[in-house]
Amino acid sequence: MNNPWSNFSSAFGCPIQIPKQNSNVPPSLPVPVGVFGVPLRSGCSNQMAFCAPELTDRKPEHEQKVSKRLNDREEDKDEAAACSLDNQYDRKIQPCIDLVDSLRKLDIGNDLMLPAIAVIGDRNSGKSSVLEALSGVALPRDKGVITRCPLELKLKKMTAPQEWKGVIYYRNTEIQLQNASEVKKAIRKAQDIVAGTNGSISGELISLEIWSPDVPDLTLIDLPGIAREAVGNQPQDNGQQIKTLLKKYIGCKETIIVVVVPCNVDIATTEALKMAQEVDPTGERTLGVLTKPDLVNEGTEETVLKIIQNEVIPLRKGYMIVKCYGQMDFCNELSFTSAIQQEREFFETHKHFSTLLDENKATIPHLANKLTD
Repeated sequence: MNNPWSNFSSAFGCPIQIPKQNSNVPPSLPVPVGVFGVPLRSGCSNQMAFCAPELTDRKPEHEQKVSKRLNDREEDKDEAAACSLDNQYDRKIQPCIDLVDSLRKLDIGNDLMLPAIAVIGDRNSGKSSVLEALSGVALPRDKGVITRCPLELKLKKMTAPQEWKGVIYYRNTEIQLQNASEVKKAIRKAQDIVAGTNGSISGELISLEIWSPDVPDLTLIDLPGIAREAVGNQPQDNGQQIKTLLKKYIGCKETIIVVVVPCNVDIATTEALKMAQEVDPTGERTLGVLTKPDLVNEGTEETVLKIIQNEVIPLRKGYMIVKCYGQMDFCNELSFTSAIQQEREFFETHKHFSTLLDENKATIPHLANKLTD
């Protein structure tokens, strides 16, 4: 019989170690795994997202594309909002999670580690914004250091109409959360207790479990941003402490490494990507994500395109580009749904990056699909 976990390993790009089973274990369940993409708009083919203009239409090519995209925008907004990590993961990986649960009920595979997604990047790279967009969980946002401890997000999907609930664990403390709006305050308080209030970094794990009908069964890990030098009262070896901590997590073979790099920095100097290459030299489980495309300096757009086309520092999983929740959006209390819509509008109308949308290499929904491909 074919091993049903081969599809699971293939989907995540990393091996799964299966414990030995005794003769009393029932046959393994089949794992349906399909290929999912973001739906094309009505009237478009896989090869071309726009119809050729009439001969009498003498608008520049880019203006014609923008006009066409704007006309289709209302339909696209619904499609973009529907294509979330929840939808993709639920359809493709959920059967594998169900199989694990079945084995655990038989006291088999209790030590089986499920794949996780670790998001790393230099400080202020936008990694927490990417994590928020993927999980739909709002994290603390302040000027300066945001993530000061490893934050493990254990998302547990429930069936409606069960209500949202959460629990945060740190040291010997367990705090029940009754509302999603309590998450940011609870994390901030936990970080102050574990790492102190002077901006220091700690290797102690803060674990947040969330049960909701709107999340996938998935573990996401937000790690402290890589610092090149100590700030304020931080110890002088603060940077090395962070690197040691990150390697502990991204060194796990079951972990997908999402390396976040701002578009307006030299990718060759990115510490996060160098660290990923050390533990994953072939790039099998590393995905590059470029952020802050709105900050790209004029005239450097072609350089960004070459990176995304895997022509600069090749990775097996390639690169994506996203425009996430910014500080101004945070101040204006923009919803995640609205942020996704605005992100798509940005790429639809961008003179250089609009083609990336057609290639499924731009926006958070396409990133969600990539992570479950």
